[in-house]
Amino acid sequence: MSLYLAKKTTSQSFFASIAISVIAAASPNTSLAAEKKLKDEDRGTNSLAMRAKPKYSSNFSHFDFANPDANKGGTLTLASQAAFDTMNPFSAKGTTTTMISLANVFETLMTSSLDEPFSQYALLAKSVELGSDAMSVTFHINPEAQFSDGKAVTADDVIFSYELLSSEKSKPFYRAYYADVKSAEKTGTLGIKFHFKKKNSELHMILGQLPVLPKHFYATGDFNKDFVHKVLGSGPYIIKDFEFNKIVRAEKNKNYWGKNLPVNKGRFNFNSLVLKNYKNADVMLMGLKSGDFDFQVINSSKHWAVDVSGERYDKHCIVKELLPHKQTQGIQGFALNTRRPLFSDRRVRKALALALDFEWMNSSLFYKQYTPHASYFDNSDLAAHALPSADELKLLNPFKGRIPDEVFSQAPEALGKNWELRRRLTESKKLLEESGWKIQDGVLTNSEGKKFEFTILLDDPTWQRIVEPYIKNLRTLGISAQSRIDDQSLYMQKVKRFDYDAIVEHFEQSESPGNEQRDFWHSASANIEDSRNTIGIKDTSVDSLVESVIRAKSRKDLVTATHALDRVLWFNYYLVPHWYMSANRITYWNRFSTPKTLPLYYSPLSYFTEFASVDAAKEKLLKEKGCN
Repeated sequence: MSLYLAKKTTSQSFFASIAISVIAAASPNTSLAAEKKLKDEDRGTNSLAMRAKPKYSSNFSHFDFANPDANKGGTLTLASQAAFDTMNPFSAKGTTTTMISLANVFETLMTSSLDEPFSQYALLAKSVELGSDAMSVTFHINPEAQFSDGKAVTADDVIFSYELLSSEKSKPFYRAYYADVKSAEKTGTLGIKFHFKKKNSELHMILGQLPVLPKHFYATGDFNKDFVHKVLGSGPYIIKDFEFNKIVRAEKNKNYWGKNLPVNKGRFNFNSLVLKNYKNADVMLMGLKSGDFDFQVINSSKHWAVDVSGERYDKHCIVKELLPHKQTQGIQGFALNTRRPLFSDRRVRKALALALDFEWMNSSLFYKQYTPHASYFDNSDLAAHALPSADELKLLNPFKGRIPDEVFSQAPEALGKNWELRRRLTESKKLLEESGWKIQDGVLTNSEGKKFEFTILLDDPTWQRIVEPYIKNLRTLGISAQSRIDDQSLYMQKVKRFDYDAIVEHFEQSESPGNEQRDFWHSASANIEDSRNTIGIKDTSVDSLVESVIRAKSRKDLVTATHALDRVLWFNYYLVPHWYMSANRITYWNRFSTPKTLPLYYSPLSYFTEFASVDAAKEKLLKEKGCN
């Protein structure tokens, strides 16, 4: 299951059989008569969990990874390379700024804990009830909840948000995400009951992630045109001002309704947030060193090994930290657009994958910082290993002859693991010849005289040092490959329209995959513009396995179904796999403090934004060192 902000921010999915928490406002022994006296918002529980009892009790004061005594005030200035041309993060048109999610402008019915695989706790909703037949879920809105303009959050806003996000006015992701919801019904001013089309073990929690938009603000006018320059939510920050593709400023809402909720204690400590846009990572790192902004996640191994250094690091004006995490890494790679006939043959795709010499790259370019991908769910128990189990075979056997034979006979592992380049290219050449491609006059050509040529579309020049050695290897095979760098706006438009041969793609995964898998791999999403099915997969066996993941009734069933899906995706060679790390590389000016306890599952940027705070003693020390 994926958070709405995610996206192309963070996908966090979760589920299978469900254990509903527990924490009811009334005791299980409460008499029926007494129960009828309860107010709507006091019914049900204030938390949900998957396959386990929630960690936190009904009267918890704050999350363990938060510091409730954190200093309040100051400004955190961040940086981004992502261009943006709208303030509407849900619109089917345009590209929004990450500040909308970082500032938590919009809130969801429930919110997640970062130290549990997946639990939700009350945010806009004060309580929640799962139907006894698991075919519905009812949320009761906190009567104190209000939007930043002072108007109360009501059931009408929730139903409006669900219907709007499920429509063609919004990004296609939401239609796939809420596909199993039958209807939404008002049960009072603050009550909303969602009815399901069929049993779906994660659907009630997906609805807990529903972002709530104010109906009085967004219902009038054209949703895709009239809200390009304005935004309104119920969250802790308000967008103060902005300039497209350059800068966004957000300020703390002094009247924020939820500041005293247990889930918010020690959170949202800065008075203001600023996000500056940079053209590339090199310029951005220079900006950090010069003090233009405060915090940066380092995605380049070269930057981390060589460039995150200098006098200000020596004086500890700026610090660098390698933070471990337990998060599933998903998979990153050159995604091959199978809508193009050139990439329709699985043998061709495997040949292209083998031509990337990871061992050389890791040693020569990456300072041996990475591990090669061997799964679509790396760094977790969701990754398939060894040969299929008996339970996996029950899911896979019906597709024998339609899915790769390797699914049944080989254990997934990094392609060409420990192979030297000559062996890689020899195997690639063999596969290309088997699929009808031969070298003629130094150029790989098929029987129809078509030359093998394609372009890898990029949006960041730092990728060139990685792409060029790969292109050189392809030329040895007679393949005419090239890279092309487009500015962010043009790049995003091309990606939305699937107008590319290959792109760098990262399919992020959570600890409990679910409905979002439809948007990644399902045939239904292959031809929907702006879906996450950037590869263009249209395979009924994959569709069925995706549904098996969604229908899983226990953690064991979920792991089994995910393993089966992982094997079929892996041996179809849909992308040229890259690499991953089980730690986050961050660097920031030494004026901030973070809680002593680091959560298990987190995004370093959002974690720092939400839980760090200005440290007066460290600021004083910076001045004494002459850092400013």
